[in-house]
Amino acid sequence: MNILELDQGNTRAKWRLIDTSAQVADPVVLARGAFAPGPWWEAGVMPPAWGEFSPQRVRVANVAGAAVERSIQSRVQQLLGVQAEFARVARECGGVRCAYQDESRLGVDRWLAVLAAFRRRPAPALVVDCGSAVTLDMLGGEGGHLGGYIVPGLGLMRRALYSDTDAVKVAPPDSPPASLDPGCSTQDAVDRGLLVMVLGAVERVYDDLAHRCALSGYANPRLLFCGGDGEMLAPLCDRPGEWAEDLVMEGLALTNP
Repeated sequence: MNILELDQGNTRAKWRLIDTSAQVADPVVLARGAFAPGPWWEAGVMPPAWGEFSPQRVRVANVAGAAVERSIQSRVQQLLGVQAEFARVARECGGVRCAYQDESRLGVDRWLAVLAAFRRRPAPALVVDCGSAVTLDMLGGEGGHLGGYIVPGLGLMRRALYSDTDAVKVAPPDSPPASLDPGCSTQDAVDRGLLVMVLGAVERVYDDLAHRCALSGYANPRLLFCGGDGEMLAPLCDRPGEWAEDLVMEGLALTNP
């Protein structure tokens, strides 16, 4: 079966088409892509791969609110003739127990990423999703979601500096900084400073989780990065981590099997 999976964030959306007919743990990815920021569902045409592979199901992770959910549902029905299936946070799923007292308040993207991390290996992990906001979720060894943290993403912090200061108005860099050494220009100081802020949070939380693991007899936790800025941040982190591009979409197979 061909399945279209959508990860709708606050700023942009990405998608992949998978083939699950082989009945193996990891599906075959047939095609993937991302939409420019904005209401992609208002575009006149769909990505050619959607027509080429004719998905029989559509699974969606949406954090952009009810109005966007309705728009996606309508557009998917119009384009593909199927009902989109939206992931929801549950008290427990895939061996993971939600830490939130009111699970409906947890972002579904965070939940899906944690589920996928535990499915990959049922062991402690810190899951860092680097999008409009950076979320850090702690996962215990027995499938207990331990809660997490939310901080502004790189773009959000840059825009705050630009709008609320007079002299610190710098554009995003064309490429990641080659160094995290102290900047000797305003541009370098901002570019590197934002990274140091996010990485400092990641490393602090990782060390806290590693300490908890040691007290409980577990090995050091894994560190998984996903989200738009995750690929850039992972190799800059002083703790051993990995870039898991599809982590949120992998979780859809658990909430919407």
